[in-house]
Amino acid sequence: DLFFVLLGVVAANLQANAAEGKKKEQSLREKFALPSHVQMSPMMVPINHPHTSTSVITVFLEPVHREAVGNICRNVPRIRDAILRLLSRNPIQTQSNKMQLDGLADQFVPIINKVLEKEKIKGVHVEPGMVNLGRGGGISRLPFATVNGCRGIKEIEEKLKAAAEKAKEKQK
Repeated sequence: DLFFVLLGVVAANLQANAAEGKKKEQSLREKFALPSHVQMSPMMVPINHPHTSTSVITVFLEPVHREAVGNICRNVPRIRDAILRLLSRNPIQTQSNKMQLDGLADQFVPIINKVLEKEKIKGVHVEPGMVNLGRGGGISRLPFATVNGCRGIKEIEEKLKAAAEKAKEKQK
């Protein structure tokens, strides 16, 4: 399971950092260069439940390459549509009033890659309900290197551009 593999990697990194006794601050450029997960807005999806027909999920996409994030962000409406079409044919199953999300990511990856026309997603993580984006929200406790919505990525790109211009001015 990708989640547990990532959890192990993060735990190993934390132990290595603790052993070094250093807590070094990352530059904005280094932070931007980390592998990233793009959080899609929460979406109502069909479920197979005796008392309700829909529920909310939040989807996180893991691009193969960091450079693919822009293309992913431009195609989020098409990705949402593809996910909804898949789930309208095969609603999410429930058991004991809980959504059964196992295997859902494996179904999403090929349809999302088809939408993107090239394989640009290597993993998908699905969380039940609405999940807050970063900054102390629920998702910040999951073992992702960096989690951004498309707006967050655009803000980082603008900050990098401003920092580069400031550096040029100082050199003059």
